[in-house]
Amino acid sequence: MPPTYYPRLDGLRALAVFGVFVEHFTYSEAIRAFHPGHIGVRLFFVLSGFLITSILLSYGDRSVRPGEAAREFYWRRFLRLSPALTVAVALSAALGIAGMRSDWWVHLLYLTNFKAALEQHWAGASHFWTLAVEEQFYLLWFAVAVCAPRRLLLPAIIACLVGAPVFRAVLSPSSADFVSTLLPGQIDSLAAGALLSLIWRGASPSLDRLLTRRWLLAASGAAALLLGAPLGWPHWISAGFFPVAINIAAACAVRLSLNVVGPDKGLLSAAPLRHVGRISYGLYVYHYLVPPALYLFFPGLGGLEEGWAKGARVALWIVTTFAIAEISWFLIERPALKLKNVKMPVKAKLSATPMSVDLNS
Repeated sequence: MPPTYYPRLDGLRALAVFGVFVEHFTYSEAIRAFHPGHIGVRLFFVLSGFLITSILLSYGDRSVRPGEAAREFYWRRFLRLSPALTVAVALSAALGIAGMRSDWWVHLLYLTNFKAALEQHWAGASHFWTLAVEEQFYLLWFAVAVCAPRRLLLPAIIACLVGAPVFRAVLSPSSADFVSTLLPGQIDSLAAGALLSLIWRGASPSLDRLLTRRWLLAASGAAALLLGAPLGWPHWISAGFFPVAINIAAACAVRLSLNVVGPDKGLLSAAPLRHVGRISYGLYVYHYLVPPALYLFFPGLGGLEEGWAKGARVALWIVTTFAIAEISWFLIERPALKLKNVKMPVKAKLSATPMSVDLNS
């Protein structure tokens, strides 16, 4: 049975990467004050938590042994994530940008978030910290969702939902931005997606109905904007509950998107937006490396700091990023994904899961 396609999930991925672009490319403190990049990353994490938990639970549904499940799961994750990252690291090292000639191994081992937390400094390819969080989550969550008894999954999710805000709140304001890049500071967004996976599988019809209420999406979205605004909130409130509001809004958006199977006339299903969502991983991986690479070849770009010239520079960054991501998708990422079933036979019973587990992965 072919996997069901949920087009609006790709649309949400596009919105998430646009949020990151806005924060990283506009250099506007007024815009950055509302943390569009943070919102975009949290949306990515909720989507990922939902996808990964759905995939992992499907192994149990099909009675796949843990060893076989591990081989298939990590092989497919490797093919999805590593090719573009490896190319980005190799090109950056060859060009001598982003400190890659000395730090390449940190990024390829998915330790970027530890580097940021230890050095308390954003530099080079610091945006790879999100990829590190994802990889560390895969290692942890396989043990939780596949190896441990399934009755422990919900308590584990609740512990993550409660523990992460407490972890962020107790950090000192001066170090919170860096230390919270560690998995304990981000795992509530991934756990929110995991909880949504359970709900989508029928664990709680009442919660499922609640997440389809548009008023909850609007209220949680407004709360996220309010808590993220520069209004002098105490650190424990902004650090602890701003991401929680984003998680709720993201979970509502994902759940509502699952109501639509196949393309429709909604904005999130528009073909251009779906394509951006499809290549969003490459867009994210390459985007922060584009400005230093262009400065290397065109040093004069650094002087474009005013008016239309600054806007033209940003446009050049975006166009270049899209061009690289398109090339990466067609020549690197998509061919790699065609290998996902190679030498990965899984003997299993007929799936009992009520949904496709591909979910536009």
